[in-house]
Amino acid sequence: MAIKRLVYVLLVVVALVVVAVPAIAQDDAIIADGLTNPRQMFYDADGNLYIADVGTAGPLVTEEGTAYGNDGSILMVTPDGEISPVLAGFISYREGSPLGVHAVNVTDESYWVLLGETTTPALAFSHALVEIDREFNRIHTFVDLYTFEVTEDPDGNPDGASNPTDFVILDDGSFLIVDSGCNCLTNWTPETGVTLAVAWSQADDNPVPTSVALGPDGDIYVGFLTGFPFPQGGSRIERWSGGELVQTYEGLTAVTDVLVTEAGEIYAVEHGVFEMGAGWGPGRVVLVSEDGLTPVMEGLTVPYGLAQAPDGTIAVSVGSTPQGEGAVLAVPTMQ
Repeated sequence: MAIKRLVYVLLVVVALVVVAVPAIAQDDAIIADGLTNPRQMFYDADGNLYIADVGTAGPLVTEEGTAYGNDGSILMVTPDGEISPVLAGFISYREGSPLGVHAVNVTDESYWVLLGETTTPALAFSHALVEIDREFNRIHTFVDLYTFEVTEDPDGNPDGASNPTDFVILDDGSFLIVDSGCNCLTNWTPETGVTLAVAWSQADDNPVPTSVALGPDGDIYVGFLTGFPFPQGGSRIERWSGGELVQTYEGLTAVTDVLVTEAGEIYAVEHGVFEMGAGWGPGRVVLVSEDGLTPVMEGLTVPYGLAQAPDGTIAVSVGSTPQGEGAVLAVPTMQ
């Protein structure tokens, strides 16, 4: 079995053993609850929060025996706290740590939705960036990310692994897309199609990029999970400017998302500390600087994504796998 595929299989297994942590949120910290494996999020200018909610795999089963279903969705939470699905019926694939609808961005005309990995070719609506018209909910664009991985093999690991996990829209209208499976960051425009921006070698340290963020100065920030066994302090965030790596923030653990505020503050989600035989311990949100890490919110159960509202509120998704209740919480303001 290829190393990277082994990592994904182990993720499923270890996700079944998560250290229980007490609830830490007061009612006034809850932005939304009752969710099912929420991942990345996006705020629009009106303060509506859009959540990529993966759903639960099942009750269907592929020929290979992998559970899948179609209850993945994009949820909208209004500033008043009302929750409603704006898009539904996305594939939710694999028990334990399901994959599916991973990230969302909303423009005036379209929903842009990032679909993650399935290892079953018959499930074609996956491995893609999809544009869906907001007026009629029709698909306008389907950006195939799987074919790029299997034909170009950016990280030098011919296992055909592709798992898009995050994306950002740049000021020039182009898209940067993180693919954890191919250890790569790709660029897409309608004119050029999918092209390689950066690739990291699987043979060196198998860094597993999970997130991408745009800073106020136009610099690009990429967060990394690392591969199994997810060593404590083994993750990093890279800052890229003009196509060059200009800074690396080290000493993080299992990073799943990065957010850069207009003031240039760097926030990151650490999914948790993994221990052999015990699984994932509590995760947290940290403030990242050249001086190190400052904990902002701790004791979180499998946290995943970050988003900032127009009023400055920062939200974090928790319960991103079935071991925790899915919710979005307000991150405390740093004093």
